[in-house]
Amino acid sequence: MSKHTLLSLFAIAFSSLVDAQGTSSALEPLASKHFTWPDIPFQVTGDNGGIRGPQAGFNQCNSTTENQQSECQTMFLNNLGDFCMWSSGQPDDTVGESEAREFAWCTAPGHGTRVIPPGAITGAQWLYAKNYLQVVGFLDQTQVNLDASDEGGELDPHGADEQGNPLGGIVFTNGFGMNSASFQQLASTGNFTGNQNYTQVIEWIDFIGSGMFCLKMCNPDDPNAAELCQHIYDEVGCNYNALANYGSINGTFEVCDSDDMTPPGVFVENGVTTTWFQPATGPVIPPYTTTIPSSSNCVTYQSSQLFAAAATDPAVATVTSSSASSSVTGSSGSGSSSKASGASGSTGTGTAGAAGNASGSIPSFQSPATPFVVAGFIVTVTTMLAMLA
Repeated sequence: MSKHTLLSLFAIAFSSLVDAQGTSSALEPLASKHFTWPDIPFQVTGDNGGIRGPQAGFNQCNSTTENQQSECQTMFLNNLGDFCMWSSGQPDDTVGESEAREFAWCTAPGHGTRVIPPGAITGAQWLYAKNYLQVVGFLDQTQVNLDASDEGGELDPHGADEQGNPLGGIVFTNGFGMNSASFQQLASTGNFTGNQNYTQVIEWIDFIGSGMFCLKMCNPDDPNAAELCQHIYDEVGCNYNALANYGSINGTFEVCDSDDMTPPGVFVENGVTTTWFQPATGPVIPPYTTTIPSSSNCVTYQSSQLFAAAATDPAVATVTSSSASSSVTGSSGSGSSSKASGASGSTGTGTAGAAGNASGSIPSFQSPATPFVVAGFIVTVTTMLAMLA
């Protein structure tokens, strides 16, 4: 059994807190916390983040919290001109270290978050599928505080302790019910952020690393949402979790309608439907090749048209100086990172490679920056690894 797996089991074992009287109280999973916009608490998790708590940021975000040091942890995925991604609050960071304390970075101002500098995203494709919204693309990840060499990982509302990565991170959208044609009408107005009729997304995935990203938000009205947005295939990244023709995306900005993908791990061989599960140890090599869903009604746009509001946002103008002075308090990452390109997940390091080509290398274990505190007993990851050696 790997140290990675043992640490995950440790997190699960201690996912309930012990109070002063010695009784245990199970923590409510992040995915069980449902809200109706705009009625959300200041912090979704607060001090109740288990061994990785407390929550690093906050969820009530507005114009007063919008700057390049914002610790807003409420994210939006609305359309190609208005979407967010999770990333670190401190420069030259890694997803493995920061996954529990990441903040929202958005393409458009108006959400009380950090704003992705114009030009950081070099290509993106938005898909309106039947039961999910998906955006994938390429970016200069140093402009959202990740080290240029970081292979990244997956963020999702689960994790080994079911408290999510980041802790307290919630996601909303106004995109369900739209399609390529309705986005064309929206784009003609240039107002990508006007509709604030938001629905909370319960099941979602977000990979970032190696200069790529992919986000998929599954419709909460779909009974198969958890299957389409599986969080257990972190080591195979966007290649198997968010299917797209990645080889044609960089340098373009496109919106399409799309069929649903087959749920991750599910494939048909010789007429038999089989479900493959990512192994806990050893090489991660999926036994099948993915098939990119059919898309239609594709329309291309200019980045200047999509991200014009960010180009004039005062907060972005000071991105360089503010990033250099940015500091983060609160929870550290769990240190279990999965790759976005061909190896990724709720446990951490990975990156978004071309769909259908599995590059399932095993990520290296990274120890978090902050010790875990459990019932008054501090156990650092360094000590844990020594115990497990």
